[in-house]
Amino acid sequence: MKRKLAPLWLLPAITLTFATGSVSAAPKKCSEEIGHPLSNTPCEKARGTVDSSSSTVPSPQVVDDGIVIEDVTFISPERRSPVPHISVVIRNGRIAQIAPGLLAGPHATRINGRDRFLIPGLIDSHVHVGDTGPLDDDAIAAHPELLQAYQLQLPRSFLAFGFTTLVDLNSAEEDRARFIAAPLHPNLYHCGAAVHVLGGYGAQRPPKDAAAANAANLVYQPAQVKDWPAFLDPRDYTPARDVDRVVQSGGVCVKVFVESGFGGVFHWPVPSSETLAAFRAETRRRGLVLIIHANGVESWQAALDAHADVIAHGLWHWPGDRFAKTPPPEARQVIHQAALAGVHVQPTLQVIYGELSIFDRYLLDDPRFADALPRVLVAYLKSQEAQAAAHTMQEQYRQIFAKLQVPASMDVATAMSIAPARVTSTLRLMLQEKVKLLFGSDTPSGDGGIGNPPGLNERLELSRWAEVGVPLSTILRAATLDNAAAFGLSKDLGTIEVGKRADLLLLRADPLQSVAAYDSIDTIILNGSPLPRASLLPAN
Repeated sequence: MKRKLAPLWLLPAITLTFATGSVSAAPKKCSEEIGHPLSNTPCEKARGTVDSSSSTVPSPQVVDDGIVIEDVTFISPERRSPVPHISVVIRNGRIAQIAPGLLAGPHATRINGRDRFLIPGLIDSHVHVGDTGPLDDDAIAAHPELLQAYQLQLPRSFLAFGFTTLVDLNSAEEDRARFIAAPLHPNLYHCGAAVHVLGGYGAQRPPKDAAAANAANLVYQPAQVKDWPAFLDPRDYTPARDVDRVVQSGGVCVKVFVESGFGGVFHWPVPSSETLAAFRAETRRRGLVLIIHANGVESWQAALDAHADVIAHGLWHWPGDRFAKTPPPEARQVIHQAALAGVHVQPTLQVIYGELSIFDRYLLDDPRFADALPRVLVAYLKSQEAQAAAHTMQEQYRQIFAKLQVPASMDVATAMSIAPARVTSTLRLMLQEKVKLLFGSDTPSGDGGIGNPPGLNERLELSRWAEVGVPLSTILRAATLDNAAAFGLSKDLGTIEVGKRADLLLLRADPLQSVAAYDSIDTIILNGSPLPRASLLPAN
């Protein structure tokens, strides 16, 4: 005989039933994709109701296998509110049961969830695991042991800050192989090698051979026929062949760069509208997510015209005065179009704020910095050698800004603060327009800067969103369910539901009350295995 639990145990948003001694969650799941991974169809869950006619409270039940998280408040982004006093059972790396009153028996592993909050593991849908973070080429050449230490800690740092799943938008096979060879690492999905235009961003130099062209995933455009290397057959570099290379690498998405030169600093060729349309058609045919790198009004418009699924980056370049902070009508218009189109956007605020560290190295004094990078690397970054390298980089930036005719009354550090102000203002507009947001951090951005350390960069991105006014529930959803659904992963990820992969975080504070709760991670559960956060830190 089945009986529904009394309201004493649960909020109305959850229905749990007992049957022949077992407990299971209501079977319908809000998080399943509808059609295409980025369908605009709202995901509706047929929610049950608690039977208020029964006042019977079930006796505690003993679970004598697996892992039992007892008496925890669980927060799953598809639910209206947290659910207190729940036990979660994990078996074989999956969530097996969710119910009140379950107790761990002598043969089960018990985790005390009292005064703790259980949330899904976080997802960052914009990383680059092959980048070398705070080490530039000169530092790597002089101190190869620093690169080795960085790469060994990299996957653990993502985990230590709560990110159990990553999507790499542009990487080489050897970099991905090294990352997943680590004993502990987040689950990694990827787009293979991003698509580049010959002479464009990331492919300014001609390839030396076909292997280099394939590694860059070059796309041939008829307008570039005079510059196209004679040893490359254009038929091997069509949009269809580029997508083939991504599929063969195991990618779930295709990323195309539309970058003309960061607001006029450079002048690079970009994919034509015909090329982008061909990628749109081919990714739809192959069931892949189309991501377009764009950060200016023109590139956003190109992404919208191509019906991209995801725009990788916020908006901080637009026509007119390059030192004005207020978004002009053109910026407001493309944001409005993005809202109407239902395209997803990764705002990537911290990658822009991180560039301020070129002149202000305040992060070196943040105690969390040592949670992200190995001790030996932190010591190097504080050394005179690293300070000298930083001064060299500062001079390079001064030369770039000199070409941009910075007003005489404005120093370079102040000029660099304009882009963060812009990307913050446009995110506020996206909130007003209800643009669909995905959590992506672009970690680590570039090589040689200290502003985007793995794990900590994501944590800082969470705070940037909160500072702009993004609701805490939206932040959690963007970093869990919405990312999972956008990339076709919500069958396994994004919510706390029976049958899903047990990638979970146990926190000492409620992330729906303060973004600072993400500093209170106690335990990371990865593929069903609990990992004390302290065990993932560089000191250990």
